[in-house]
Amino acid sequence: MSSSPFRYPYVIGWTGEAEQVNSLRWRPRRGADGHELAYVEPARGDHELGVLLLRQGHQRNGRPDFKSVHTRRQWRCMTKRLCQVCAKSAVDRETGRTWWLLSRQSGMAADGYTNAPPTCLACIPEAITACSHLRRNAAVCTVGSCAPYGVRADLFRPGRPPFEPMKTNVIRLFGEHTSRIAWHVSC
Repeated sequence: MSSSPFRYPYVIGWTGEAEQVNSLRWRPRRGADGHELAYVEPARGDHELGVLLLRQGHQRNGRPDFKSVHTRRQWRCMTKRLCQVCAKSAVDRETGRTWWLLSRQSGMAADGYTNAPPTCLACIPEAITACSHLRRNAAVCTVGSCAPYGVRADLFRPGRPPFEPMKTNVIRLFGEHTSRIAWHVSC
């Protein structure tokens, strides 16, 4: 009897991928009024859809931390419709629909929104087998199209030193208070 090795999902965080939020500053918004958060030493890809993305290591070293999500890997899976387990396309080649494996309890709101990345059809059985919560509460669905609707982020007060957020883990919808999206760091 052979057993396949456990595969850690692509989107989970690792203890060696420390968050790096201590080097923030305010700068004038590009092409708009007001200010936005930026890193003291900016890098290409810091902002996506007007949101400052949290910087984390990318080495997947240390121990896997199933309670955390690597922000940029999750963002990549959500925007490119990649599988959260294997990082390959979650779009069905035959139908063009995207597969999602969600928890019935907290995976998708009644309005169809979710903050969980898709899961390809090939990885769904493995994910259900590996996760005791999903074994009890799995819901599988497909969608014909999808687009980012918001971000889970920490909110900083504009004009003040951005050392600590004034609110953490808030959901900011795109299009809602559009100028304020620049005051957030994705989490």
